[in-house]
Amino acid sequence: MGIDLSGLSNEIIDSTRLQEQKKKSVQETSKDKFSDVLRLSLEKEGKKGDPPDTTFKEYTVKPGDTLWKIGVKLFQEDPYKIAKDNGIANPDLIFPGQKIKIYKSSHPAVQNVTASWYGNEYHRRPTASGERFDMYQNTLAHKTLPFGTVVRLYNPENGRSIIGKVNDRGPFIQGRDVDLSFGMADRLGLIKKGIGKLVMEIL
Repeated sequence: MGIDLSGLSNEIIDSTRLQEQKKKSVQETSKDKFSDVLRLSLEKEGKKGDPPDTTFKEYTVKPGDTLWKIGVKLFQEDPYKIAKDNGIANPDLIFPGQKIKIYKSSHPAVQNVTASWYGNEYHRRPTASGERFDMYQNTLAHKTLPFGTVVRLYNPENGRSIIGKVNDRGPFIQGRDVDLSFGMADRLGLIKKGIGKLVMEIL
């Protein structure tokens, strides 16, 4: 007597397809969320921004490119700013052959900043750079510095200093310049105070 394995084969095929779909969904989640946020922000603030200077690189969009890939992976620049500088209202509507200007961010090497911090509520959640936020690592959020920029922060009140890396965007509260991870804020003595004045040096 033969055994009908067709049902089992179909289950295996369906299970494999489901796993592939889930994997693809996880890989595209951060990009899709970014596109939605970017589109809404551009609609709210207008299409065109004001580049800080005339220093830029021209990039030709290739098949499969997204603003997320061009900004974060290829140039380590803010995709949101790239969209505004080029008058791109919809981040999903870029096409192969399109010319995009990538303006190099320009910031003072040393500057005074107002810092706040974030921690447990965002722990292990994706940051704007695609990395997962680790509240104990030396990372920080900045509005425009390229992802991966390394900075030294100095607290003039207690003489403490620490080096960290930009991997997120923010803070989005007026009057604040950087958002530190819990770990950085703790080492600089800002946890109880919540917010403070620091000196930031771009390394």
